[in-house]
Amino acid sequence: MTAITARFFTVVGFIIAVIAGGLLIEVLLSFQTGWPFGHTQTGHAVGWIGLAVILTVFVYSLKKRSGRKAGWPQGWFRVHQVAGIIGPLLILIHAGPHFHALIPMLALLSMGIVVVSGVVGVAVHRKSLHLLKDARRELHNQGLSQDEVEERLYDLASGEETFRVWQIIHTPMVVMFLALVIVHVLGALYFGGW
Repeated sequence: MTAITARFFTVVGFIIAVIAGGLLIEVLLSFQTGWPFGHTQTGHAVGWIGLAVILTVFVYSLKKRSGRKAGWPQGWFRVHQVAGIIGPLLILIHAGPHFHALIPMLALLSMGIVVVSGVVGVAVHRKSLHLLKDARRELHNQGLSQDEVEERLYDLASGEETFRVWQIIHTPMVVMFLALVIVHVLGALYFGGW
């Protein structure tokens, strides 16, 4: 088994364990209250907290776009990754396996696609960084100046097709998820949610 295959199965196993754990927690909390946990006041609070955590992932995007000269905001990328797992887990605990309304189901599905595409994005990002590092070493070995190396690497990075394909999937799903969340929250508040 290659390192990539082992990492793939580790990530898939982790995702399955997180989903199963989130659903199990929700089921146990629902049995305790005698009512679907997401419909309780505590369940609503967990949903709001999950949404707040999810919204912190956008700080990375804003920092990345606004601070180009400051460099890549690596610390905020870590926050992006951690919040991109903890927030959806809290939402999963809020939602549970109760599939009785279309908008929340679609929001949950789109959130799942965003999370999975985010995990794939991390893998694509790591592979791209590895390729750029190898290319930098090779260009330096060819005797090119630092400016020439950076120019060629910039061209290589901006032409990375895999990353562009990933963005074509991830970005619209994020927008769809946010739109569905807004509709869900407004509907829940209108129909007596917390």
